[in-house]
Amino acid sequence: MSDRLSKPQRQERILERLGSDVTVRISTLAEQFDVTTETIRRDIDNLTDKGLVDRTYGGAASRSLSSEPAMEQRRLKHVAERERIGLHAASLIDPGDVVMIDAGSTTLHFARALASRDIELTVLTNCLPAAYALGPVSRIRVMLCPGEFRETEGGLYGEETVAYLDRFSANKAVISAGGIASDGVTDVDFQASAVKRKMIERATESILLLDHSKYDVRLFSTVCHISQLDSVIVDSPPPRNLGLTIRDARVQLLIAP
Repeated sequence: MSDRLSKPQRQERILERLGSDVTVRISTLAEQFDVTTETIRRDIDNLTDKGLVDRTYGGAASRSLSSEPAMEQRRLKHVAERERIGLHAASLIDPGDVVMIDAGSTTLHFARALASRDIELTVLTNCLPAAYALGPVSRIRVMLCPGEFRETEGGLYGEETVAYLDRFSANKAVISAGGIASDGVTDVDFQASAVKRKMIERATESILLLDHSKYDVRLFSTVCHISQLDSVIVDSPPPRNLGLTIRDARVQLLIAP
């Protein structure tokens, strides 16, 4: 393959290859594109950071649209970025607010930052770790959703969870997601998406928290269109086209300092 391919073109070809093959090897791609293995390794690292592929020994694998690592594993990635996002989101919560928080690694950082503010709040959540983080704060009333407990996510899901949320209204819904692209916000799990949608529906203001690895990622289940959000809090500016889509949807884009 010609060395005239630019970095974006190479990465696009890698994704195309993974569309037909489950895995690819670095050495094979280097020979195909007539570049060094180190160049391909950097391409794969970049695609992995964006959440588009999974790194394997000596190559890469296509990322599953319907599965992802357990929450405990996800907590170990982009920790500093998620802490910044959580801190910034917590600063936007007003004393006396009713806040809905869904289960996720980034929303857990938000819950911890919210606990450190020690302000009077009512919190409804389906996230058990978030409830534990907020529970010791005497001025925060924590209401835990019922449902089927999923240990890998530390969350409760199902029809009972959604029905419970439907009984309340909130000032703000703070959610996370597996991906965001020009055609909407997505997640790997349809039950998790249902909880997020209900929280958005029941809140006056909806806030999405996600780090840069979720940009231009499309997963199995649609959560909502970007226009249904009020704010998106991220750790770094999104790619140009995605940024324009967010702007055109009149959604506030906030970069965590």
